[in-house]
Amino acid sequence: MSSQQPVLTKAELAFIRQLNESTELNKAAPQRLQLVEIGEQLTELFARYAAAETLTLHAHLANQHLTFDLHIQQDDDSAPSLQLSAPQIYDNSDIQRPWRTKLETPLPLRKRNLATTGLLIHQLSMNSALVECRAKQAPKRFQLYLQVDGHPLIAVGGELVRETDQGLLAYWLHACDPASDEHLRQFIFEQHLLDKNAGRD
Repeated sequence: MSSQQPVLTKAELAFIRQLNESTELNKAAPQRLQLVEIGEQLTELFARYAAAETLTLHAHLANQHLTFDLHIQQDDDSAPSLQLSAPQIYDNSDIQRPWRTKLETPLPLRKRNLATTGLLIHQLSMNSALVECRAKQAPKRFQLYLQVDGHPLIAVGGELVRETDQGLLAYWLHACDPASDEHLRQFIFEQHLLDKNAGRD
Protein backbone atom coordinates (compact mmCIF):
# COMPACT_ATOMS: atom_id res chain seq x y z
CA MET A 1 0.00 0.00 0.00
CA SER A 2 1.33 3.42 -0.87
CA SER A 3 1.89 6.26 1.58
CA GLN A 4 -1.18 7.99 0.13
CA GLN A 5 -3.42 5.25 1.57
CA PRO A 6 -2.70 5.31 5.32
CA VAL A 7 -4.05 2.60 7.60
CA LEU A 8 -6.52 3.41 10.34
CA THR A 9 -5.30 4.86 13.61
CA LYS A 10 -5.65 3.00 16.92
CA ALA A 11 -8.78 5.00 17.75
CA GLU A 12 -10.36 4.12 14.42
CA LEU A 13 -9.49 0.43 14.76
CA ALA A 14 -11.09 0.46 18.21
CA PHE A 15 -14.20 2.01 16.67
CA ILE A 16 -14.41 -0.75 14.01
CA ARG A 17 -13.70 -3.40 16.67
CA GLN A 18 -16.59 -2.03 18.74
CA LEU A 19 -18.90 -2.42 15.76
CA ASN A 20 -17.77 -6.00 15.30
CA GLU A 21 -18.17 -6.87 18.98
CA SER A 22 -21.73 -5.53 19.01
CA THR A 23 -22.98 -8.13 16.52
CA GLU A 24 -24.58 -11.44 17.45
CA LEU A 25 -21.93 -13.34 15.47
CA ASN A 26 -19.36 -12.67 18.15
CA LYS A 27 -21.29 -14.19 21.07
CA ALA A 28 -20.59 -17.88 20.48
CA ALA A 29 -17.26 -19.63 19.98
CA PRO A 30 -18.42 -21.87 17.04
CA GLN A 31 -19.66 -18.77 15.23
CA ARG A 32 -16.34 -17.02 15.78
CA LEU A 33 -14.61 -19.98 14.13
CA GLN A 34 -16.92 -19.63 11.14
CA LEU A 35 -16.01 -15.94 10.95
CA VAL A 36 -12.32 -16.81 10.73
CA GLU A 37 -12.97 -19.23 7.89
CA ILE A 38 -15.18 -16.74 6.08
CA GLY A 39 -12.54 -14.06 6.62
CA GLU A 40 -9.93 -16.19 4.89
CA GLN A 41 -12.25 -16.76 1.96
CA LEU A 42 -13.03 -13.06 1.72
CA THR A 43 -9.34 -12.17 1.85
CA GLU A 44 -8.71 -14.49 -1.10
CA LEU A 45 -11.66 -12.97 -2.95
CA PHE A 46 -10.48 -9.42 -2.21
CA ALA A 47 -6.95 -10.24 -3.35
CA ARG A 48 -8.34 -11.56 -6.63
CA TYR A 49 -10.54 -8.57 -7.47
CA ALA A 50 -9.05 -5.59 -5.63
CA ALA A 51 -6.65 -4.74 -8.45
CA ALA A 52 -9.51 -4.31 -10.91
CA GLU A 53 -12.39 -3.14 -8.72
CA THR A 54 -13.04 -0.46 -6.10
CA LEU A 55 -14.02 -2.25 -2.90
CA THR A 56 -16.01 -0.49 -0.20
CA LEU A 57 -17.18 -1.44 3.29
CA HIS A 58 -20.53 0.05 4.34
CA ALA A 59 -21.50 0.54 7.99
CA HIS A 60 -24.94 1.78 9.08
CA LEU A 61 -25.05 3.26 12.59
CA ALA A 62 -28.31 4.73 13.85
CA ASN A 63 -28.99 7.55 11.38
CA GLN A 64 -25.54 7.57 9.80
CA HIS A 65 -23.87 5.75 6.94
CA LEU A 66 -20.09 5.26 6.79
CA THR A 67 -18.24 4.02 3.69
CA PHE A 68 -14.65 2.76 3.96
CA ASP A 69 -12.49 2.15 0.88
CA LEU A 70 -10.77 -1.24 1.15
CA HIS A 71 -7.23 -1.92 0.00
CA ILE A 72 -5.28 -5.17 -0.18
CA GLN A 73 -1.63 -5.12 0.85
CA GLN A 74 0.47 -8.18 0.11
CA ASP A 75 4.22 -8.53 0.55
CA ASP A 76 6.27 -11.32 -0.97
CA ASP A 77 6.83 -12.92 2.43
CA SER A 78 3.37 -12.51 3.96
CA ALA A 79 -0.29 -13.27 3.39
CA PRO A 80 -2.51 -10.50 1.98
CA SER A 81 -3.94 -8.14 4.58
CA LEU A 82 -6.98 -5.90 4.39
CA GLN A 83 -6.57 -2.19 5.11
CA LEU A 84 -9.16 0.58 5.23
CA SER A 85 -9.00 4.25 4.35
CA ALA A 86 -10.67 6.87 6.51
CA PRO A 87 -14.41 6.79 5.76
CA GLN A 88 -16.84 9.15 4.18
CA ILE A 89 -19.66 9.83 6.63
CA TYR A 90 -23.25 10.61 5.66
CA ASP A 91 -26.36 11.55 7.60
CA ASN A 92 -29.35 9.44 6.62
CA SER A 93 -32.46 11.57 6.23
CA ASP A 94 -34.87 12.24 3.41
CA ILE A 95 -31.80 13.30 1.43
CA GLN A 96 -28.49 11.65 2.26
CA ARG A 97 -25.81 14.29 2.82
CA PRO A 98 -22.27 14.33 4.18
CA TRP A 99 -22.07 14.53 7.97
CA ARG A 100 -20.93 17.95 9.21
CA THR A 101 -18.75 18.48 12.26
CA LYS A 102 -19.33 21.53 14.45
CA LEU A 103 -15.88 22.71 15.51
CA GLU A 104 -15.55 23.88 19.11
CA THR A 105 -12.70 26.15 18.03
CA PRO A 106 -13.09 27.70 14.55
CA LEU A 107 -10.45 26.44 12.13
CA PRO A 108 -8.58 29.14 10.18
CA LEU A 109 -8.12 28.90 6.44
CA ARG A 110 -4.49 29.77 5.71
CA LYS A 111 -2.25 30.60 2.81
CA ARG A 112 0.57 28.25 1.83
CA ASN A 113 2.99 30.19 4.07
CA LEU A 114 0.50 29.76 6.97
CA ALA A 115 -0.52 33.42 6.91
CA THR A 116 -4.08 33.94 8.10
CA THR A 117 -6.80 35.04 5.69
CA GLY A 118 -9.56 36.19 8.03
CA LEU A 119 -11.64 33.14 7.12
CA LEU A 120 -12.54 30.71 9.92
CA ILE A 121 -14.46 27.45 9.49
CA HIS A 122 -17.19 26.81 12.09
CA GLN A 123 -18.72 23.70 10.51
CA LEU A 124 -17.06 21.31 8.06
CA SER A 125 -18.03 18.35 5.89
CA MET A 126 -16.42 16.63 2.92
CA ASN A 127 -18.15 18.97 0.47
CA SER A 128 -19.14 22.10 2.39
CA ALA A 129 -18.18 24.53 5.12
CA LEU A 130 -19.78 27.31 7.13
CA VAL A 131 -17.24 30.11 7.29
CA GLU A 132 -16.90 33.29 9.33
CA CYS A 133 -15.33 36.15 7.39
CA ARG A 134 -13.25 38.68 9.31
CA ALA A 135 -11.66 40.04 6.16
CA LYS A 136 -12.89 43.16 4.40
CA GLN A 137 -14.51 41.14 1.65
CA ALA A 138 -15.40 37.46 1.38
CA PRO A 139 -13.91 35.70 -1.66
CA LYS A 140 -16.28 34.12 -4.17
CA ARG A 141 -13.71 31.36 -4.66
CA PHE A 142 -10.59 30.31 -2.81
CA GLN A 143 -7.82 27.74 -2.78
CA LEU A 144 -6.32 27.69 0.71
CA TYR A 145 -5.04 25.32 3.41
CA LEU A 146 -6.16 23.77 6.67
CA GLN A 147 -3.58 23.23 9.40
CA VAL A 148 -4.71 20.56 11.88
CA ASP A 149 -2.74 18.57 14.44
CA GLY A 150 -1.36 15.26 13.23
CA HIS A 151 -1.77 16.04 9.53
CA PRO A 152 0.19 17.83 6.82
CA LEU A 153 -1.37 20.92 5.28
CA ILE A 154 -4.71 20.05 3.69
CA ALA A 155 -5.31 21.89 0.43
CA VAL A 156 -8.97 22.80 -0.11
CA GLY A 157 -10.89 24.86 -2.62
CA GLY A 158 -14.20 26.59 -2.04
CA GLU A 159 -16.97 28.37 -3.92
CA LEU A 160 -19.37 30.76 -2.20
CA VAL A 161 -23.01 29.66 -2.20
CA ARG A 162 -24.86 32.04 0.13
CA GLU A 163 -24.88 33.86 3.44
CA THR A 164 -26.82 32.21 6.26
CA ASP A 165 -29.23 33.88 8.68
CA GLN A 166 -26.50 33.63 11.33
CA GLY A 167 -24.11 35.71 9.23
CA LEU A 168 -21.88 32.79 8.25
CA LEU A 169 -20.93 32.06 4.65
CA ALA A 170 -21.83 28.72 3.10
CA TYR A 171 -19.19 27.38 0.69
CA TRP A 172 -19.03 24.30 -1.47
CA LEU A 173 -15.74 22.65 -0.51
CA HIS A 174 -13.42 20.13 -2.13
CA ALA A 175 -9.96 18.73 -1.48
CA CYS A 176 -7.45 19.79 -4.11
CA ASP A 177 -5.48 16.53 -4.40
CA PRO A 178 -5.76 12.85 -3.34
CA ALA A 179 -3.52 13.24 -0.28
CA SER A 180 -5.56 16.21 0.94
CA ASP A 181 -8.77 14.27 0.31
CA GLU A 182 -7.51 11.41 2.49
CA HIS A 183 -6.39 13.71 5.31
CA LEU A 184 -9.62 15.71 5.18
CA ARG A 185 -11.65 12.50 5.55
CA GLN A 186 -9.30 11.39 8.34
CA PHE A 187 -9.75 14.67 10.24
CA ILE A 188 -13.55 14.60 9.87
CA PHE A 189 -13.61 11.00 11.09
CA GLU A 190 -11.53 11.99 14.12
CA GLN A 191 -14.10 14.69 14.89
CA HIS A 192 -16.88 12.13 14.43
CA LEU A 193 -15.23 9.84 17.00
CA LEU A 194 -14.88 12.73 19.45
CA ASP A 195 -18.57 13.55 19.04
CA LYS A 196 -19.53 9.89 19.59
CA ASN A 197 -17.37 9.64 22.71
CA ALA A 198 -18.83 12.87 24.05
CA GLY A 199 -22.38 11.74 23.32
CA ARG A 200 -23.04 14.73 21.09
CA ASP A 201 -24.14 12.68 18.11
